[in-house]
Formats: sequence, C-alpha cells, structure tokens
Amino acid sequence: MIYLFLLPHLFLISGPDWISAAVAFVLYLGTGFAVIRYHKTQSPKPFFQFQYPIFTVFVTLLLGVLFYFRWHNSFLFLDWESLPLMPAKRICGAVGAGLCVLALFGTDWLVTILASVINGHNEGSDSKSEPVFIGLTASVMITLASKCSPFYAFNDWVDPHTMFTVGKSILHGMLPYRDVYEQKGPLLLLLHSVGALISFDTLLGMWVLEVISCFFFLFFSFRIMRMRLGSGALPMVPVLALIVYTAISFDQGDSAEEFCLPLIAYALWVAYHRLKKNMLPKPREWVMIGVTSGCMLWMKYSMLGFYLGWILALYLFARERNMRMEILKGIGLVAAGVMIPTVLVVAWFAIAGGLNDLFTVYFYQNIFLYPKTADLYGRFAVIQNLFSGFLNMIVFSTLSVVSLIIGLIWCKREENKHLSGLVIWTFVMMYLLIYFSGRFYSYYPLIFGAFVPFGLVAVADVYERNVRIRWLQSYDVNMSISISLAACVLGMFFFAGNMRSLSLEKEDYPQYKARDYIKASGIENPTLMNYNFLDMGVNTTAGLLPNQRFFCGFNLPLKDIALEQDACLDSGCVDFVLTFLRTIESPNYELAAEFDATYSFGPIQPTYNLYRKR
Repeated sequence: MIYLFLLPHLFLISGPDWISAAVAFVLYLGTGFAVIRYHKTQSPKPFFQFQYPIFTVFVTLLLGVLFYFRWHNSFLFLDWESLPLMPAKRICGAVGAGLCVLALFGTDWLVTILASVINGHNEGSDSKSEPVFIGLTASVMITLASKCSPFYAFNDWVDPHTMFTVGKSILHGMLPYRDVYEQKGPLLLLLHSVGALISFDTLLGMWVLEVISCFFFLFFSFRIMRMRLGSGALPMVPVLALIVYTAISFDQGDSAEEFCLPLIAYALWVAYHRLKKNMLPKPREWVMIGVTSGCMLWMKYSMLGFYLGWILALYLFARERNMRMEILKGIGLVAAGVMIPTVLVVAWFAIAGGLNDLFTVYFYQNIFLYPKTADLYGRFAVIQNLFSGFLNMIVFSTLSVVSLIIGLIWCKREENKHLSGLVIWTFVMMYLLIYFSGRFYSYYPLIFGAFVPFGLVAVADVYERNVRIRWLQSYDVNMSISISLAACVLGMFFFAGNMRSLSLEKEDYPQYKARDYIKASGIENPTLMNYNFLDMGVNTTAGLLPNQRFFCGFNLPLKDIALEQDACLDSGCVDFVLTFLRTIESPNYELAAEFDATYSFGPIQPTYNLYRKR
C-alpha cells in the first residue's frame, strides 16, 4: 500500500506548479487515508502505530517547512548562509513530500523496528543490527556534509578535482608522476580511479567511497566506545559523526585525511581492546596493521607517525611483562603486512617503467622541495611550527581537540596505564610528523578526529556516574538512538560549513559555464590546461583528459612546472587555457569568456578567464 505514494510523486516531478501540487496533495490525502484504513483492519498490526506522536509530528513538520521554503520561496533566503537549501528545484517538492510521508509513517518504524532490534534485550543479533544503524548514520551524515554528494550542485575545492583528473587518466593508460603530475600517493589516486568508474564527469563516485570510509570509521570507533559503554555507545555514533564531519578541517570533502580515518580507527581499536585484556594483538591483527599502515604509506605518509606511536605503546607494554620476543615477532608481521600493498605499487610502476618518477616525485620532491614553501630553516623554526600546528588544530578542529584532552584525562583514570599511553604516544608521534615541516592547511587536523571516541566515552562515563536526570532516564534505548540521530542531523544543518553552498545551482558555478562553452565549441576531444593554479574542476565537469604532464599548477617550488606550462602556451599544445584571478598574453590564444563566480573562494571572489586557441 505504501507504494501508492509514488502516484502523487509523478505529478510533482512532472512540474511543480500549483495545479500539479494541488492534485498531488489530494492524492496524498486519499492515499494516506486508504493506507490508515487498510492497516486498521488488518492483523497483525503494522509498524505504523504512532507510539511517539510528538516526535513524529515534529520531524514531519520540520521537513515540510524546510522543503516548502526551498521549493516555493528560496529566493527570500539566499543571503541566509546557514539555511539548508537544496539544489534541483524541479524535484525538490517530490523529495520533500516523500520525506514527510516517510517521517509520518516511518518514524515509528525506524524507532520500534530498526532501533529496537539494536537493543540487546530484543530478539535478533546485535552484530547484525548495529552496522545497519551505523551505515544509516554514515550515509546521512556524509550526504549532508560532503560537497561531493548529490545534495550539492558542485564541489569547488581544487584538490579533489586534481586527484580526480589523474584518476581518470589512469583509466586511460597514463601513469601518475611520469605522464600526469601529482604529489599525492598512488593509492589515493587509484581511489579516484574507482570514483571515476562510477561517474566520469562528477564526484558522485567519491561520495560513495566517502560513505564507505565513514562507515568503517564509525564502526571501529563504536567498537572502542562499546567496550566501556555497552549498548549505550550506539547513540554516541551520530554525535561522533557530527563532531568530526562538521569541523572546518573536513573542508568540502574528499581529502586524504578523510580516507585515512578508518585506518587509524582500526589500529586504535585493535590496540585498545587487546591492552584492556593485558595481551598483545593476535598474528592476523599484526598483519592487518601492517597492511593498513602500508596503505597509508602510499596515500599520505606524513601521518605515519601514528603507527610509530602505536608500536612504541605496545613495546612499553611488552617490556614491562617480559614479552620482548612476542613484540619483535609482531613487528615482523607488521613489516610483512606493509609489503603487501608496497609490492603491488612497486610492481605497477616497475612494469610501466615509471619507478624512478614514483620515488622522485612522491618521496624526494615532497620531502625536500615541499617544505621549502614554508619557514622550516630558522633557528627555532621547528618549535614555532609545532606551536603553530597546535593553533591549527584548535582553529580547524576545535571539538576534536577538546575531546582529545578530555579523553586523555579520562584514560588516566583507567587501571591499565598503557591505555592512556596508547592515546598519548599515537597522538604525539603523529602530531610531530605532521606539523614539524611548517605546513598548516585547514584539512590537516581532520585525522585527529580518530581520538574523539575517547572524549565521548569520558563524557558518557561522567554522566553515568554523577548525573541523574529523571526525564532523560525515562527514554528507552530505542528512543535515545532515534533522538540522537535526529538531533545530529539537525545539527548538521546548522553547524556544517558546507551548508551555505546548498543554495547554489550548477549554473552559479563558472566550471559549468566553461563546460557549456567548451561543448558548444564543436572541438572533438578538447584539451585544457589550468594555468598556474590547481585543477579548478572544468576537467571534471567537461569530462576532459589532460594531454600534458603539468595540466595544472602545484604547490611546489619546481621550475619545470612554469617552464612546461609556458612552453605549452608558446606552442599552443592545448585547445583551452583556464586562469584563476589572472590574465595571459599569448599570440596563440584569445580570450573566449570571463566568468565571475556568485560565491566566495574563502576571502576571494573568484574570477575565471577561459582562453581558446586561435
């Protein structure tokens, strides 16, 4: 019967005018009446019994109001940066109405069926139902937080598009570093190849991978919290997602730090639950730690300090218990695990003839050239950099830092001192390796979100021991889980920095205007160069592949970048040249179009110039 609601949806999708809306409204009322009458006469009783009427009405009205404003009166609120406004006006009414119906008839279902199964006192397995709730949380939170999701018109951060262009190039036989230049690790670039297989001209595939990454991060973090809180840890999962993915350090989504979060969470869980039992990890866990750390090595090795701290914490535990041989065997298994992804990567580049380019770019240039763009060479530069790194964490991941501090204090209360040692050493070593170089990008502190579970456990523990609030205790576990997710979803709307972009449509972005111009040019297989700046996304929107190594600029003091891009201008090696906040003079190119963005790029109002080959 519930599928009858598809009929009024068709009227809304066909054109959200008042006539179709009125017909749809009548059909909704009629269908709803029919469904209610049907279920009242049927046995057994259905899930829709309205056990939580106030909560149900609240969710329904909230969704209805939000989507009504987006569908009919969005122009009144374009200056309200925090108001959630969805793109795609034509289907917005259908989506809003559908969510209202889901809230009206599905709230009880979510509360009494999904959440109640998660309660350990009911029938069914916890291990089967907990991942369902975690997966639901990951899907909702990433969809709201990441600009790669279909909830947003476009992700205008340059880093994802640069990696995505290289990922697409890999699918067409090009080799990273040798044929197309990038600084990021080969596994991270391969991840973007997977995203390109899902969608070649959008970042929709990266959104799918982000949801998967978020799921595993929340899953292993939940297992850490469950060791202390039991089933009461589940309501903490949406709170954890809210803290981590609304941080400024999350940026716009699709960073190396985001995809490394589940690796860190897994390692913390393995060590934490083994140390809590006063034992070392099992052999297969040692190997998996090696595999995950090997993946991080070939994604972004500046965060490998975490694993140095991880090994050190376990070594101190083993030394105290005269288990030196066991720890040495474990380190050997970790090394064996590291070799699994390493052998695959090295074999890939060796067979393709690009091994020298891999080590030159990914290791030599990142280690010796990248720091030259920062002040690393003063007498007290390293100390200044570490202090500035802490400020970087406070500014861009404030709640993560607070959670980390609370978690460290709480861990000190544990009888096993090695549990607090694990948190301290992994944090300190990772912090030192990330920030000593003097680079302080806003997305760096995101990785420290892996320590947030310890702070949440501390807060929950203090509440359980010292706070007694009767009206809170009156809620059962099922309702607390539902309220937690609903509250955190609402929190996403008001605290996630990307929400201000929901009012923008595709036509507001210069990248889509440039795409339309390039397609209208009639040039077969057009090529484009982003001059002296990172890939701004036109390669993505237009589905273009690069035909030169330096298809865009990079944050490296490498003379070859400017020389080869200038040589390309002189020879006319590409069909189009895109510039950001600059103009060029070349006899081979003429200005084809100028695009002024209707949004701000940080403190800058972006202007783009598209040049066409004469």
